[in-house]
Amino acid sequence: MGRKKNDIRIKAERIDLLVKRCPECGVNLPLDARRCFSCHTRIGKADKTGLAIKATNWVSYLVCIVSWAILIFYIKWAFLSQ
Repeated sequence: MGRKKNDIRIKAERIDLLVKRCPECGVNLPLDARRCFSCHTRIGKADKTGLAIKATNWVSYLVCIVSWAILIFYIKWAFLSQ
């Protein structure tokens, strides 16, 4: 009885080493997956707990910085240039 439980636990640990989990929906994915097939979230490498790391969306950061720069330029041009 006890041996069977240990075998199941060992098999579960081996499965955890071969897959990673999506951080959004929790679906098990292969280690080489770059996008979750369930929720279509971009994912990166797995951490030591098996949870995939979210990929950084650099385009959003760039759009935000450019938008703020345009707003600051407009305020200087419209209100401070006289």
